Amino acid sequence: MRVFKKFPQPNTIKGQLHQVLVWITFITCLCIFIPTLYIEYRQTIQHQNEKMTHYLNAQSYFFESWLSERSNDIHTIANFDFVKDYNFQKSQKFFQDFKEKTNFTDLIFVNKEGIVQVDTVTEYSKNGASVDVNDRNYFQVAKKTKQPYITDILISKVTKQPIIAFASPILNVQQQFNGVVFGAVNLDIINQLLQESRVGFLGHAYIIDQEGTMLSGFNNKQQRSSGNYLVDDHILNAALKNKTSGLKLYKDANNKWVLAKSKPINGGKWFIISEIGLIEAYKPLINRILWITICLVVGSFFMIKMMLHLSKRIEEPIQQLLTGVRKVEQGFYEYQINDQQLTPYAQEFQELCASFNEMSDKVRKDTILLKELSITCQLTKLYNRRYLIEQGELAFQKCLEEQHHCSCIAIDIDFFKKVNDTYGHLIGDEVLKHVANIITNSVRTIDIVTRYGGEEFVILSPNTSLESAVNIAERVRQHVEDHPYIADFEINVTVSIGIAGYGDSENISTFYELLDKADQALYIAKESGRNQLRVCDKTGIVDRRQML
Repeated sequence: MRVFKKFPQPNTIKGQLHQVLVWITFITCLCIFIPTLYIEYRQTIQHQNEKMTHYLNAQSYFFESWLSERSNDIHTIANFDFVKDYNFQKSQKFFQDFKEKTNFTDLIFVNKEGIVQVDTVTEYSKNGASVDVNDRNYFQVAKKTKQPYITDILISKVTKQPIIAFASPILNVQQQFNGVVFGAVNLDIINQLLQESRVGFLGHAYIIDQEGTMLSGFNNKQQRSSGNYLVDDHILNAALKNKTSGLKLYKDANNKWVLAKSKPINGGKWFIISEIGLIEAYKPLINRILWITICLVVGSFFMIKMMLHLSKRIEEPIQQLLTGVRKVEQGFYEYQINDQQLTPYAQEFQELCASFNEMSDKVRKDTILLKELSITCQLTKLYNRRYLIEQGELAFQKCLEEQHHCSCIAIDIDFFKKVNDTYGHLIGDEVLKHVANIITNSVRTIDIVTRYGGEEFVILSPNTSLESAVNIAERVRQHVEDHPYIADFEINVTVSIGIAGYGDSENISTFYELLDKADQALYIAKESGRNQLRVCDKTGIVDRRQML
């Protein structure tokens, strides 16, 4: 029981005040926490994007330089005189010495018929000499274009291992094709270069070609031993689409969520992909949010303590004021609060007491005015929806009893949201008043014109046939179209209109059905292109007039 006494009942002034204070604290914390979380998140993503961009730029520069150097090496060798002269013995010795000083795992001399003449492979019992490589793409490209060429992954005919080949054609004095020199680099070399150049980056990086074949960064031994060098389709698609966009979120080959970014290299034939796990990427964000949360919790505790103390100081005078409000609510407008009872409290409460007493004198006079205001739209000075429901029902029942026609016209301003978005809500209010004045000046004195809500208006026309209502609606539509809103600029305004009439449709027997049919016709008018009217008659909703 002692625990419950510490907390006020929610239906008391004190309880309500405490609840409000707690909610204010909670909402304040949310207003601080949510934008802060969003800003911190955006900054983290931006920082990670910049970091990965710098890394990819450095890696791409490194690999482009490396590819260019290796390609130039092969091109230089292909232009040596002893190579052009088919001096195979000298070529064999030079190739072997040069291979030991570079990243090439093999250097091969191929004659113009596509037969290997020199091969530096030594770890196998038989090298590639006399092997026919005429069907190889690098041989055909070098023969056709007479230009250096870098291949994608291919399987060596001698080592049966995946390699990348740097090929350059051998041209004789007449610049005719006379063979090919190419250097092979296995994937371990590329993978090693990528790992050595990864300085200060915590994520995972690898290279793929446009087919999704991995050139480096194998995820596990099983993948390497099985010869499966293909990445998943979603990773390849992300790389193909990520040439100019930001970070991508997907699951990597180990089924873990990562942030990724890619950059094309080798003339767009390959991609360097950089990936970092979500936990690693968001770790700084998590730490900052944790500290912000702790600060908010501590701050909220002290804030609530201070507000509860303040609420205690204003609780009792509020009780006095609430008593006075109840009396006025019960109709005792002459009730006066004894200002002497509030003397111990703040001066503001005493002033509030005096103001309340003055207010109670005016309430009776204001009640009449408030009743009038309750049925009027203060912006357009038209009757509001409440008045339409009350008086429209009476007018409809009268037409029903006297067996007269009764029509309803529903009007909606076309693209009004665009007006608010373009010019602001103040201009939007002026456009509403402008259209309301046009409607008022376009109808008869017996018509009830109301602002039904938002940018929709309803005209109830007692003792009016459907054809007469159509004439009224068309007059309104034409006047709105012919009279744009003009201030320092001009806004062309159009309206869509739906019309229904009691006595002209078998499906209308109540005032609410009349409103509903007019609203349905309005919906069809807007869906059909706007700036037109639709009529609900005995055949359904039809197009009587359409002004496009």
